This record gives sequence, structure tokens and C-alpha cells, in this order.
Amino acid sequence: MSLKRFFERNKLVYYIKNVFLDSLPRFLFRMKLDFWIKKQNQYPKEIINNRLNYYCKFNKKISVTDNAIQLKKITKKGNKSMYYYDFMQIARYFKPCLKLNYLFGDIDKNLDKPTFVKSRPIIDSDNSVLLRLDNIRHFNFITDRKSFQDKKNKIVWRGVIHKENRRLLFDLHYGKSNFNIGASRKKNSKQEWIKPFLSIEEQLSYKFILSLEGIDVATNLKWIMSSNSLCFMPKPKFETWYMEGQLIPNFHYVLIKDDYSDIQEKMDFYSEKIDESEKIIKNAKLWTKQFKDKKLEKIVSILVMEKYFLKTQKH
Repeated sequence: MSLKRFFERNKLVYYIKNVFLDSLPRFLFRMKLDFWIKKQNQYPKEIINNRLNYYCKFNKKISVTDNAIQLKKITKKGNKSMYYYDFMQIARYFKPCLKLNYLFGDIDKNLDKPTFVKSRPIIDSDNSVLLRLDNIRHFNFITDRKSFQDKKNKIVWRGVIHKENRRLLFDLHYGKSNFNIGASRKKNSKQEWIKPFLSIEEQLSYKFILSLEGIDVATNLKWIMSSNSLCFMPKPKFETWYMEGQLIPNFHYVLIKDDYSDIQEKMDFYSEKIDESEKIIKNAKLWTKQFKDKKLEKIVSILVMEKYFLKTQKH
């Protein structure tokens, strides 16, 4: 692991940095708000507006409701401190008296009021405003030095079987020679489904990697799509800042049926069609590239929060 990646991914470094930032007077950040907003001019307007209006979909005035909380009253809660710090990286640029709604954690339902969230259903979720939250866990982009052709002609998955969609995969395919799938916990799993932990590096030795949604989005999607392996997944039902709802089947990833009945067929096809496989891998990496531009990410995040407040506050 490079030194740069260590500082980006290490949780201790993350907490030291964010505790320090959180201790600084917030007026220092508010003085820089216009500076960051003006930086949007460094990027094509279409790129900025497309992402801004995707994350925050409402364009008319909308009420935050009377029980909305002021920015200055938001505090760290239990095991959601990473959500808090990721949120405050943007929120500290705005006036502390502004009111908002927010929900930290895995959100898998539509909301009836404008609310900042990490995740939302792709369909009918206009009140859910996306921010880049739980960043270390979800936005893990890797460097894969092994070519697609040099990988094992098999498919791999590790995870917790906490939803029926994942159990269905095991009922249908567990034990097949070219399926290295395993449960990482005994809960909700048959004993024979438990398999040893596989690191990301070990999973990258496979041509095909499954990405399966859990409570909301699949955590492994981002690192798969920055690798030289093909991402196999059903059409996603949830999305985050990564805009999973904008991914194109068989262009950014290999679409499989919700019942997993066509996985072997797709593996056989893409094992032979190397050029087609590498095109999808290239498209996935190109999609991922936009989220690696830290300046762009910060500008869009600030603009999303600015739009929220412009559309929800009483004047």
C-alpha cells in the first residue's frame, strides 16, 4: 500500500484529522464558501449541473418541516461518527442557524421530507438528497495490476447472508466448481456455506466478481469497478453518491438476472469475448475516475448543500 493510500484509508489518521477540523472555529470555513462555489467554473457546466441535479432533485421551494434541526445542533451519535465527520466536512461551510433533515446509516426507503442521506432507492426518491457519506467504507478505489486474461476463469463473492437475495444465490450455485462463494458469518447461513475470509487482493485474482446489494447498496461495487475484473450484478435498486442508478447494464457492468440463473451463461460468454470484457472494464474505470477528483467532489458536495438550503429555507 502506498503512503498516500495509507493516509486516505487509515481510520486512525481519519479520526485525528477530522477531530482537529471539528475543533476549529467554523467561521473560518464559512469565509471560504464563496471561494469553493466559484471554483465550479473550472469544470464544464454540464458536468456540474448533471451531478448537482441528480443528487438533489427538487427544483422548487420545499418545506423541511417544523422538526428540522439546526446545523449547530448536529452531534456525533454512537457508532455513526464517520457519517458525522463526512457530513461536517461540507456542512461547516454553512451558517449554523440553517435547518435541515438528515438520516445517517443505510437508508432503503423513500422519505416524505427533504433529507440528507448516504443512500436511497433509485425509484421515487426525490426527497432524498445524496452526500458522499461513510466514505472510507464505500469509496474504496484500488489499483489492479493483474490483467483480465491472467485471472482465474471463475466467479467470487464473500459477504453476510442477511437478505433473501443472497440466500437465493447459495441455494442455486453453492458448491459448483467455478463458483467461489462463501458466507463470512454463521448467522442466517448454513454451516457448509461458511468459508474463510478473502482479501480484496485475493478476490482480484478472479475474472468475475459478484456485487450484491445488502440493506442498501453493495459495498464492494466501487473497488470492483476500479479493477481489471468484470462486475456481475443484478440491476441495482439503491444508489449512493456513486450514482448507481446511472450505470448502464452490459456497458459498465455485466447484468445478471435477479434469480442468478444466467450467471454461468454470462461467464461462458465473457470468457470467450475478451475484447468485449475489456471494453466493459474500461467503461467502469472511466465512470469511477470522476469520483477520484477530490476538488470536483468537494465543489459538487458544497453546491448540493447550497441548493438544499436555497430551496428549503424560509426567507
